[in-house]
Amino acid sequence: MAARIGVDIGGTFTDIVVYDSHSRVSYSTKTPSTPDGLEQGVINAVEILLDEGSIDGDAVSFFSHGTTVGTNAVLANELPPVGLITNEGFRDIIEIGDQTRPELFNLFTDKPPDVVPRHLRKEVPGRLDYAGTEVQPIDEERARAAIGDLVDAGVESIVVSMLYSYLNDAHERVVGGIIADEFEGVTYTLSSEVYPEIREYERTITTVLNEAVKVRIRDYIKDLERELEDLGIDVPLNIMHVGGGVLRADQAIRDAIRTVLSGPAAGAVATKHTSQTEGFANAIGMDMGGTSTDVNIISGGEVLRTIEGEINNLPLMTPMIDLNMVGAGAGSITWVDDGGALRIGPESAGADPGPICYDRGGTRPTLTDAMLLLGRINPDNFLGGDIELVVDPTRERFEEQIANPMNQSVEAAAQSVVNVWNARLTRQIRRVTVERGEDPSAYVLVAFGGAGPLHAVQLATTMDMEGVLIPIRPGVFSARGLLVSDIRVDESHSYRKSTLDYATLNGQFDELVDLVLMRFKEQHIAPDSVIIDRALDMRYKGQSYELTVSVPGGRHATIDSNDMDTIEHRFHDLHRQTYGHARPDEETELITVRASGIVPSPEFSEGRQSEEDVAEPSIREVYFPETGFIPTDIFNRYALSTGASVEGPAIIEESSSMTVIPPGATCVVTAKGNLLIS
Repeated sequence: MAARIGVDIGGTFTDIVVYDSHSRVSYSTKTPSTPDGLEQGVINAVEILLDEGSIDGDAVSFFSHGTTVGTNAVLANELPPVGLITNEGFRDIIEIGDQTRPELFNLFTDKPPDVVPRHLRKEVPGRLDYAGTEVQPIDEERARAAIGDLVDAGVESIVVSMLYSYLNDAHERVVGGIIADEFEGVTYTLSSEVYPEIREYERTITTVLNEAVKVRIRDYIKDLERELEDLGIDVPLNIMHVGGGVLRADQAIRDAIRTVLSGPAAGAVATKHTSQTEGFANAIGMDMGGTSTDVNIISGGEVLRTIEGEINNLPLMTPMIDLNMVGAGAGSITWVDDGGALRIGPESAGADPGPICYDRGGTRPTLTDAMLLLGRINPDNFLGGDIELVVDPTRERFEEQIANPMNQSVEAAAQSVVNVWNARLTRQIRRVTVERGEDPSAYVLVAFGGAGPLHAVQLATTMDMEGVLIPIRPGVFSARGLLVSDIRVDESHSYRKSTLDYATLNGQFDELVDLVLMRFKEQHIAPDSVIIDRALDMRYKGQSYELTVSVPGGRHATIDSNDMDTIEHRFHDLHRQTYGHARPDEETELITVRASGIVPSPEFSEGRQSEEDVAEPSIREVYFPETGFIPTDIFNRYALSTGASVEGPAIIEESSSMTVIPPGATCVVTAKGNLLIS
């Protein structure tokens, strides 16, 4: 046996998949997350499945983990104190920010959180010009004094972010050297190492977040590694990163900012894998868990990527999957505001105390409670019966807090909650399709997470989408994504010339490729197994933002004028595709050089569904908005054979989720075992 394990922590549940690559048998489960010690939830899940599969720890050959430690720290603004050293006169750059605003005409939007208090920001004289040439030497004595002031204030981690360090890192390295040589026990991060690209505000914030998250995630990873060793699991711990690949634990600590949003990134990778196996080139992944919902796009068979993200209204500048977050999920609390409007989230009941129906002390209604009252969730078969849901207390509190203030019946109020949530998700899907010039009808909706399949068909119908695809074990789909994720390393550097110079450009590509290969060597991966992709960030002169264009040729191929013509054509085509127009006669400029290394993951296949005849369904009264309560067929998903067809109204139940098929919809079990609904 060679067992591969993927574990994904959510705000409510911790999901795990164990796959035996020899027998091609997999096991999966969901266990409640443990907010007071997230590593304990991981260990609980691992112990359950190792026992279920009679697997010894020494049989585990691969362990991959998607973690919310960094994400939660940033979202909750619970970051440890970090000091900042920057140029004289630029102490307040992280408060001033740039000219962008979340809402252009709203003068009262909330400012991003202050990630470094003003008294922990220090200025040091010294200056480089726009070309990276020194015009004023750095004042080492002032730097030494600034570091001392921060240490006296109790700071143990310092970020150094100086102007134009992406072109010349000499000043940052002077400050870093002083910290390393004279201040024992103080860690530091240079912006020229974390994000060596233009835009000082984004570069500074990204570096600050990297250092703060590093402090949070370092102890967690070390504790988890120790716990896994106690279980006899002696393989390197791999951490999912937001770029859609995995890193070894020590690299994840060093590049901690890349672990933010790692769980949703695994879901996007799984969306691509499953949609491709079913022959769909365009897919929208909807990951709806207990705390949040994430949307990703697969276009032309590829995951959409970006280099500019956002979390908690703060810029997140790193190569990443283009993820779109909705700050609420199935466990999000719903209430009626003073104006009589129905609201959902962002506050969540989480795993503890959870929704009212969990009977663990929750007193405020959630979306899960609404689904239970509509009959769409089976109170006796939730998580395979591991959690027995209570109906009467849920109805009483829902009636008191939601139905009565809205002057509706309990069922009508519960459906109103579902309608409000679906409208919110519809807006999010329109934002990533229609507002980008894409037609949703050309996409299939891949719905997963414990709650995604409950809402999928109504959403797809509203958006006139091609269909709905519900993967095998949708509740643990992101954990499965960890097992199909490539090992991926991304490196970049701002282009060092203001005009095109082939010697400089080729030299920078060679430097980046060598750096990528060195990162893989640190993971004991042979360079010959690494696939190298190269790209350039380009824009028309005068523009403020860039587009990333792929570069032809292999890992050390030389770019000449013919290649540049091809690259220019690709840029114009991409600009037209993205913005609806292009200006081939306009002069372009190079901004950033990029290189990525990829080692594909091993094959993963869960096999087909049962080949038995379709089992006789049970019947339950389920509420639908067009009909009210009607008798509805309830199927066990894994009693359905390949090719089986189910007509709505029906609900297909499984241990990790349940799929609602409303009247007028038809579901077919595909040869791969997925549910395809039209």
